[in-house]
Amino acid sequence: MRYIIIALLVIAMACKNTPTNPKPHAYPRVYFPEREYQLFDTNAPFSFMYPKYAQVKPDDEDGSNTHPFWYNINYLPYNNGNNSMATLHVTYQEFKNRAEFDDLFDDTRRLAYKHDIRAEEINEIEVHNASTHTTGIIYELKGNTATNLNFYVSDGEKHFLRGALYFNSKTEIDSILPMLNFLKQDVVKMIETTKWK
Repeated sequence: MRYIIIALLVIAMACKNTPTNPKPHAYPRVYFPEREYQLFDTNAPFSFMYPKYAQVKPDDEDGSNTHPFWYNINYLPYNNGNNSMATLHVTYQEFKNRAEFDDLFDDTRRLAYKHDIRAEEINEIEVHNASTHTTGIIYELKGNTATNLNFYVSDGEKHFLRGALYFNSKTEIDSILPMLNFLKQDVVKMIETTKWK
């Protein structure tokens, strides 16, 4: 009888499994590099600081050199290969008068707001740096958009620099948010250190 009672107790305790919830979908941990900056200073009519884990390459894939001061800044902190995870496309235009500046400004705003169909919100952050005679706007696009960060900076007299950050693979905002926040600081550093020649 004693063995039957012990067996029943063991069976009863074995049947009391606590249900476990499935673990939420997770993304691999990203290890961010230490921030170190270097100067981008070429024959371009501007200079700026950019991270040492990035590469600046001219944007002349077709070899035409139509826009000699357009660049792609490829960020390479997230893998060991040569493939970048994100690219900041930087374009430069010189303008001669207020009407040309207004056209460049309108184009930049239109390009940022063409994503408003998918964007949950678009924040405009004004940029003003008296020491470098630079003003501009950073457009932060919240949600699953093709680009989550656009900007322009200008001296208001001659120089107009525009940038748009793109991740190089289709991703959900949840998975790229830590990387976006990390790279946003690099873009802000670039904007803050832009100087005109």
